[in-house]
Amino acid sequence: MFADDKAMAFKAAGVSRRAAIQRIGCVALFSALPAALHASPAISDGRQRTTAALIRTAFPHDRLDDAFYADIARRYLDELAPAAVAQHDRGLAELDGSMIGPFAALPQPIQRSLVERIDQQPFFKALLWRCAELIYRDRKLWAIVGYEGSAFAYGGYRDRGFDDIDWLPSGTKTA
Repeated sequence: MFADDKAMAFKAAGVSRRAAIQRIGCVALFSALPAALHASPAISDGRQRTTAALIRTAFPHDRLDDAFYADIARRYLDELAPAAVAQHDRGLAELDGSMIGPFAALPQPIQRSLVERIDQQPFFKALLWRCAELIYRDRKLWAIVGYEGSAFAYGGYRDRGFDDIDWLPSGTKTA
């Protein structure tokens, strides 16, 4: 079919080429939309609550509130690959099913003992690596833990007062 024949076919159908292309684009967009919406499972409150409690147990900071850990859990779960969600959920189910109540509601000593049981599982190792980055790259935390930022931009640590080793007895400082 030649270009003129195509134009004739569109005119015979009462549709311009531009309208046909727009309709095809809309159909393609709307057919892909449900798949995109369901690509990552929705984060349930229980999953986020248990993940936040697990992160707090792995990275305990007294001066950080529950909202900080909930935000880290949400960010972690948002970027969790669909293939890893099932593994993560199995690990959380093991934590939640280990005692008389959900993991997030248990006292901290019991939470720590449960985490010690699962600390070699792949889902927990993945959580540790990624959440360490999410937590310690957060500038809100830097002031709390006393991190002043990168020393490289200021010429390194040598001339910024980091060589004052005041916790050693005098005379034992090394160069």
